[in-house]
Amino acid sequence: MRKVVVFFGKGGSNFLNLLKNQTNYKIILGITNRSDSDALKNKKLLPILISNNHNEILNKLKQIKPDLIVLAGYLKIIPKEIIEEFKGKIINLHPSILPNFKGLNADKISFEAKKSCGITIHYADVELDSGDIILQYHINPNRFSSFEEYHKELKKAEHKFLPAVIEMLCD
Repeated sequence: MRKVVVFFGKGGSNFLNLLKNQTNYKIILGITNRSDSDALKNKKLLPILISNNHNEILNKLKQIKPDLIVLAGYLKIIPKEIIEEFKGKIINLHPSILPNFKGLNADKISFEAKKSCGITIHYADVELDSGDIILQYHINPNRFSSFEEYHKELKKAEHKFLPAVIEMLCD
């Protein structure tokens, strides 16, 4: 059984979805920098590290030696030291079709531009939102009359494809 660590943010819906969909992997730690994350309302969670200190996070990761690290809504840049220590073991979920619309608010920016809408799952590299692409799923923005409708479809895609990619990588 492969050991997985998931970094998550304010909503935490991908983290909670991954917990429900564990197959050939086991999430052994959740990491967030948001003490107000909605995911923390679930009292049955496994160990969670709430920290803004990347040295503390790096030390914890070295201690538990995960097979895979998943960045799912964690909106801080992962420092070079962590990327290099776990090179090839960190994947990122990004809410646009890369290489377009890197960085924050990519979902909203791509929707407003009516291009590169969808998700990209890729290996993390020291350059922001770069690294080898594992999967891209395109969503036609013209099917939605509002960003809110589009965002619901985007979340469905994230919840479908992220667990599948993790399962494939842990096989």
